[in-house]
Order: sequence, then structure tokens, then C-alpha cells
Amino acid sequence: MKKVSIIGAAGNVGASVAMWLNLRKICHTVLIDLKSDVAKGKATDLRQSGPLHGFDFSFEASSELSAIEGSDVVVITAGLPRKPGQTREELIETNAKIVQSVSLEVAKYAPNCIYVIVSNPLDAMVYVAQSVTGFPRNRVIGSAGVLDSSRFQTAIADKLKVSVRDVKAIVLGAHTDKDMVPVVSTATVGGVPLSSLASSADIQEIVEKTKTGGAELTKLIGTSAWVTPGKATASMVEAIILDEKRVLPCSVELKGELGISNCFLGVPVVLGKEGWSKIISIPLSPEEKSAFEKSATVNQELVKIAQNFI
Repeated sequence: MKKVSIIGAAGNVGASVAMWLNLRKICHTVLIDLKSDVAKGKATDLRQSGPLHGFDFSFEASSELSAIEGSDVVVITAGLPRKPGQTREELIETNAKIVQSVSLEVAKYAPNCIYVIVSNPLDAMVYVAQSVTGFPRNRVIGSAGVLDSSRFQTAIADKLKVSVRDVKAIVLGAHTDKDMVPVVSTATVGGVPLSSLASSADIQEIVEKTKTGGAELTKLIGTSAWVTPGKATASMVEAIILDEKRVLPCSVELKGELGISNCFLGVPVVLGKEGWSKIISIPLSPEEKSAFEKSATVNQELVKIAQNFI
């Protein structure tokens, strides 16, 4: 089986990634956390649900980063979660240092892995991870667009009172409350353009609900969400280890694609065993293109801040 290591697995998001992956029975999972007892406890809790699912889970838990050795995929969820009222950007100093430290060990013990970043502020942390590891850009991938797109699709389904299974929509840009770009112009419900089914006011409400989805959950729960972020990340890992060639929105380094350079942003990529192999160009309305370019500018500022801490 492929080996997938999750660093920060004592946290809710890391444990959620492990749960969703184990339910698919497609990999051996290593749960890593400095809180070794908590990581082992969550791993044991997962294992004890095996009889209810009808199969054994394949995993181990450790506080030693050396346990990731030989991993095909490494996921980092380590870092402080958001508190109510806190922006992702406010986490940058603390989490940049954590991601830097971990990334040095990833480069040492799993130099050929695909590195999936979940820590916030997401796009800046992808930059930190890539800079520290020196990995080629196709092997350092941020998990955000799949989550944001799922929230977008849910908001559309809720507003129109239809099944989420028939909603197709994508979110690009930075993983921030203000600067993500829900792409309305290509969103469809049962193949019908969203613009034909919802008023401008309803669409604006959907967009705002998507952008503030994470903050709303943080306010309600008292910390960051974990069920859907875990599933979104697990979906990316699944696409990688099964070489599915899925087109998913992920945060990657752009070098001229979509007209943007020297930036880390969420864009549609083809995801498989080598990481991402291609960036897909998507048509944007003039308003969406302007928002995407603004998102790039904001992201570049975050990267400049992150540079001060590595």
C-alpha cells in the first residue's frame, strides 16, 4: 500500500484526514504529532471503529518525524487554528515557523513525496514549504480550493433548494475571506448556468456566504472546521496515490499561467501520482479576472511577510 503521513494528526483536521483516508482502504497512514498520546488515542479510536466498517485500518502513530520516512504523500496540518474573530493572515508568523521546521524534516526523510499543505494562511504556507524543501513546484500543493468550492456548491444548493449532486462550481484565488474568487460565470446546476436560475441579489448572497464560510464556522464552533477540510484534503491525496488525473482547484506556484507570475494561488490542476501535471486555464468574466488579479496582489504581500520568518 502507498504510505501517507499526516503531520499534526492530533488536531481535528489531521485526524479527519486520517479518518476519511482509512475509510477508503487505499493507503497505510502514519499519524504524527508532538502530542504523541493524543495521536495514538485518535489512531486507536479510528481502529476501534474497524469492526463497524467491516475491515481493519492500516496505520501507526508516532511523535517522531522520522516515521514519515519513505512516504509517498506527506500532509501537514500542523499549526495554530483560527480563533473567533481572527483572520488567517494573523497566524502567519507562528505557523510559518512551524511549517519551516517540519518542512526541513520532510525534505530529509521523504525527499520524493508529494507534499500537501493544509496549514493557514494556506497560500503563504505553500510558499514556505516549497522554499524550505526545494521541491519542484508540481510536488508542493495547497489544500483550499476543494474545500472552498464545496462550500460554494453547498451555498448554491441551499439557495436554490436543489441537490448538491447537480451543482458544479469552482473557487479560485487566495484562501482568504475577502480574496477568494467564486467563479459564478461557469457555475451550473444540472447543466444550466447559475445566472439563469438565480437573481443578481441571490448570487451575491451565495458568493458572500462562500467567502465567509470558514469564519462563520469558527464563530459557531470556537475553532476552525475539520470535517469538510479533512474530506477535501483526503480527496486530493486519493487523486494522487490512485493517479486519478482529477481536475481539482489547488494552491500552487504560478509562473505565467492565467497571466500571473511569482505567486501561489488556487487554480484548477490535473492531480495524479506526480503531483500536479497541468494547470487548466478557465474563462473568467471581466469582474472575475479583476478579482483574481487582486487576489494575486494580496497573496504576494502575504508571501513577503512570510519571507521575514524563514
